[in-house]
This record gives sequence, C-alpha cells and structure tokens, in this order.
Amino acid sequence: MLTSAQIVTKACGISKAPGFTQQGGQDLNLTLQDLLLHRDLKMNRQQTSIALQIGSNGPFPLAVDYLRTYDLFYTINNFPYFLFPLSQEQYDALFKDPSIANYPYCYTTDLTNQATQTAGQLFVFPQSTSALTLTHRYMVRRADITTPESSATVPWFPDQDYLVHATASRLMKLTDDARYDRFVKDGEDMLRIHLIEDGDEQKVVKEIKLDPQRFHVNRSLRPTKLNPY
Repeated sequence: MLTSAQIVTKACGISKAPGFTQQGGQDLNLTLQDLLLHRDLKMNRQQTSIALQIGSNGPFPLAVDYLRTYDLFYTINNFPYFLFPLSQEQYDALFKDPSIANYPYCYTTDLTNQATQTAGQLFVFPQSTSALTLTHRYMVRRADITTPESSATVPWFPDQDYLVHATASRLMKLTDDARYDRFVKDGEDMLRIHLIEDGDEQKVVKEIKLDPQRFHVNRSLRPTKLNPY
C-alpha cells in the first residue's frame, strides 16, 4: 500500500510538477474530502444507538463524527419502523403537543453546533409515548491527513490508483496542463467503476420510493382528527 507521501510524489511526477509537493498534499486531502462529502461509500458508514425519552421531541445528540444520516429506525415486537427526514422548516411548522404523542415517524437534524466542533442534534416527531432506542446508521466525517506530502499514513480510501490520478488532475489544473480535461474524464470513469463495485450492495435491486409525507400505508399515517394514531 502506498503512503500519502508516495501518492503525492507519483502525482507530482505524472503532472510534471515535481516542485509542487505541498500543493500535491493539499490536493490529496481535497480528493479524500470530495469522496467523503459527495459519495455514500459503505466503508464510511457507522452505526450507533440513540435513546429517545418519553414525551420529548429532542434534541438528542448526534455522534461527533456525524456527516449525514443513511437511515434511522427502531424496532417494536421485532418489526422495524423507519423514520423519514424533514427539513428544519418543515419540522418547525409541525404542531408539537403531548396530545398527539405517538411512535415517531420523521426526524430532522440541526448541525449548527458543528461549526464549533461539537455534536449536532436530532429532533423527532411526534413525541414518543414510550422509551425507544433508535438504530442510527450514518456517514462519518474524517480528519485531513497532516502534511500528507511527507506523511507515512496510508489514506483510508482503498483505490490508490484513483487517488494518484485525481491528485495529479488537481495539480494539472494549477499548472494549466493541457491534459487536465482528459484526466478529469478518465478519473470519473475510474471512480464510477469503483462505486459500482463498492461493498456487496451492487447486486441488490434498488427501489424507487414515493414521498412518505404524501403516500403512506395505514400503519404510518400521520396523526389527524380522523386518525389519532
């Protein structure tokens, strides 16, 4: 396995920019951050539990390394109930009163605290009538590699050929290399192949889901005067 320093050295050679090692290290970190922020890679998925209190919408603390939710559910009598996400504006518009307490069916997150390196917060609706434990699968944030141009750290992303190629592409943009556009396209093709084979979910049939706020079955109908539960 190549270290971060070796990846940067190879990228600088490919981009014909041997003196750009510091910029190459920065570009390697940018490449890794792009994968974190814009791809739901299975290796970046974590699982934790969140305990819900009776009669509370929250807030409930999220994990410190939380990036975004993959899915969120609880189990009653061995039957799983998945919560669907709302925007904060949609959540704020809901009528939150103990009189409509039930099993929660939707959630929202507030990540403003992450600006100060503290945990974000989770809110659920409606308030729960019993103590529940949510299973929370989420995508993680990862810290940048410190001085990657000289680091012996092996990057977390396993496709190192792609890391070399993508880092070289970013360096070509700095040097106005005529090969830049071709390298970007080739990099997208390389990443597409990796994403198709990521984990063991490539053979799973993907479902197209209707908006759960407007299309639902009886067990998940939102509380109304005609349907209190």
